[in-house]
Amino acid sequence: MRAVLLEKFGGPEGLVDGTLPMPKVGTDDVLIRVEAVGFNPTDYQLRQSGHPSLSLPTVLGRDVAGTIEATSGAVTAFKPGDAVYVNLVPKKAGGYAEFVAIPHWFVAMKPSTLSFLEAAAVPVAAMAAFQSLQRVRPGPAKSLLVTGGSGGVGSWVITLAKAFGMTRIVATAGSGASRANIGTAHGIADDRIVGYAGLSRRELAAAAVAANEGKLFDIALDCVGGAMTHLCCDAVEFGGDVVSVVNGPKDQSHGIDEADEDNLFDRSAAFHFELVSGLAYYGPVERQGLYGDQLREIAALIDAGRVCMPSVTNLGLLSAAVVREAHDQLESGHTIGKLVATIG
Repeated sequence: MRAVLLEKFGGPEGLVDGTLPMPKVGTDDVLIRVEAVGFNPTDYQLRQSGHPSLSLPTVLGRDVAGTIEATSGAVTAFKPGDAVYVNLVPKKAGGYAEFVAIPHWFVAMKPSTLSFLEAAAVPVAAMAAFQSLQRVRPGPAKSLLVTGGSGGVGSWVITLAKAFGMTRIVATAGSGASRANIGTAHGIADDRIVGYAGLSRRELAAAAVAANEGKLFDIALDCVGGAMTHLCCDAVEFGGDVVSVVNGPKDQSHGIDEADEDNLFDRSAAFHFELVSGLAYYGPVERQGLYGDQLREIAALIDAGRVCMPSVTNLGLLSAAVVREAHDQLESGHTIGKLVATIG
């Protein structure tokens, strides 16, 4: 089968077009004919630095939508021809290929209202947003700060928060295009969108709080890292919650001006780490059905019209050149919505 291979860790030149044998279908696996793939920051991060579970050459890519080609005899939940989508997180070859094999409990029927292209934009980002919000008990009475509101995860945080009844939502934007997307795609009023270019740490926190009617935030969800982690820790309410899908808070060993932990401690605020792949890599198999369960919940919300799809950009037919382009855009830190490619 055709695939985009990673032959060496580091720069994008390690990505090449190649071929691999068809995946072996294990006892609990389904074989999926890939129709479309999505791209995520974790893709280029693995390309740059590797992971203990990866040996070269390997195939990256976690967002997949396609059709069931075959199943093992132990699988009864799916049959050939089923349209599915998956967050491809186990320690096997990824989705930049014509076929993938994966344990069936990671797989769910794709949302019926979405094309394969659209469905490939959902799993990783939507699950990161879904799990992050679940940690902090979202509801109509709470306010929410979202950093990176036009990105893949940030877009899903906003639309899921609305589905959970939240109305007091403030988002950050790094450019005019991001600001426009947050307003147009998600209906966030312009006075609740905070541009951070040129602002000091103190000024940025003040601007965010002002956008929340002068109040600190019950929930601050960080999808960016760096200065945005500082913002979340500076703007969270007493007894509030910060969730990060990126990195943790800094202590005073980084210098007083960079420290986050004192603000959290002084406000009795909680900091939560969210790593969507953690359970697949490090958790017990008997708990990994969570992946398929949550994808089914997300599909139900989509098909019921309770959430809006983030912007989806189709980069064309999958190839090493297209993957390099996707990685370059993601590494820029200014991608709006999700990037996807089709399998020709």
